[in-house]
Amino acid sequence: MSSAKIIKDSFFYGVVPKLTIFVSVITLPLITPFLTPYDYGISGVLGSYSGLIGALLPLGLNVHLTNSFFELPRHYNLVWGRVLGLMLVSALLCMIANFLILVFTIPMVFSAKLVLLCVVASIPLLYSPNSILASHLFPLVQKPQPLVLTNLLGSVLGILISFVMIYFFHLGYWGLVVPAVFSGLICNQLFVKYIWKDYHIRPILDHKIKRIKWMLKVGLPLVPHGLGFMFLASSANLVMSQLHVSYDEIGLYNHGCTMGGYAVIITSALQTAIAPQIQRAYRSNDYIGYRRLYYLCQSVGLISSICICIWMPEIYSFLIRNEELRQSCSIASLMCFSNVVMAFYGFLSTPAFIEKNTPQLLWLVFVPGVLNFMLCLIFIPIFGYQAAIYSTIIAYWSQLMIPFFVKYYRDNVKSWLGSLSRIVWILMILLIGLIIGQICASVDLWLKIILTLLAMSSFLIVYRQKRMYEVI
Repeated sequence: MSSAKIIKDSFFYGVVPKLTIFVSVITLPLITPFLTPYDYGISGVLGSYSGLIGALLPLGLNVHLTNSFFELPRHYNLVWGRVLGLMLVSALLCMIANFLILVFTIPMVFSAKLVLLCVVASIPLLYSPNSILASHLFPLVQKPQPLVLTNLLGSVLGILISFVMIYFFHLGYWGLVVPAVFSGLICNQLFVKYIWKDYHIRPILDHKIKRIKWMLKVGLPLVPHGLGFMFLASSANLVMSQLHVSYDEIGLYNHGCTMGGYAVIITSALQTAIAPQIQRAYRSNDYIGYRRLYYLCQSVGLISSICICIWMPEIYSFLIRNEELRQSCSIASLMCFSNVVMAFYGFLSTPAFIEKNTPQLLWLVFVPGVLNFMLCLIFIPIFGYQAAIYSTIIAYWSQLMIPFFVKYYRDNVKSWLGSLSRIVWILMILLIGLIIGQICASVDLWLKIILTLLAMSSFLIVYRQKRMYEVI
């Protein structure tokens, strides 16, 4: 794959999906006067519980998708069909379970309004199976357009529906929850056309119990892995809702997390675009190339986090026309760095996926997720919702320490990174980046421009010195 192809695919995976931000820029000044932190609190809590159930839905079967694509290139569609069939059954059961959990867990008075809200929040789970297959298929066949443009259409439709509900009908949090049903429906129907018809991947209800047991045996260890992601992202919401923290404070935290989460967009897009190169480098024991790919992704993640953190006050000033919601700016600037270690996780987990050693994945996400949950449980009652910010950052960054305690990852990291001491240097660089971002967020505009140019220049120097261009 050429550098031009990498840039093009990264553009589709990273920039095109975020064209919805352009639509949001137009609508935010119009709808934020009609939204409150309470509205974001309600939608955040609903999303956290639904996300928790959604993490169970795939049953870890997605591990068979990438592996079968490379191992059975002519017949992978049969494996994918069996996976799709099992996921569709799981989606129906998860939707029902999610509805019941929301009804009896959300601290609101039981009423028809609550029941309808829980139904609406649960329906999008039905769309997950086709979306999961699409998110794996199109990066592997190196055709980002169907995936990206379909999601873009659904997102824009969702934003427009949200705008109408909030601006014209003043429906508050309903305008944040309902659009997912309609946008998900459009995406699901288009993915059915692409996957079922164009690639001949249709649901197969497998009657061979032995094969189903084997698929689940390999996949189920990934369930805690998926739950770990949700604990990392949603522990604070789950704990705060059960501790009856004000929905206004939950809303500020959620809004800050959403804005800060945009920092990971570029890294995520890059890793998706070069996923085939990452797979091939490790499978061919090209550890030098694998290390260079990691340095590329980690450098992009750090530089993008620093730049977005520096410009966060200006971003808020431009996008958010609500004084209450602007209080979350300091949260967003910190949360820019919560998942700056995404690249390290991606390169640490790839060997475990390839080798089907899925139980090892528990260390990468489930343990940090539980750590986040415990920290939130201990410190939120003492320090309030602000404690969730630091517990989330600590939990994410704890992934860097895994190779020091787990032999499987220690041996693996030594093979491609060279030495565990480099992890210490990476941690120190990330910490320095966080401090620089926080300090420079309050400097003058002209100085921010200079710092941004210096950060980008630093990346170009690392790109040349580590000869990253040779592996893409």
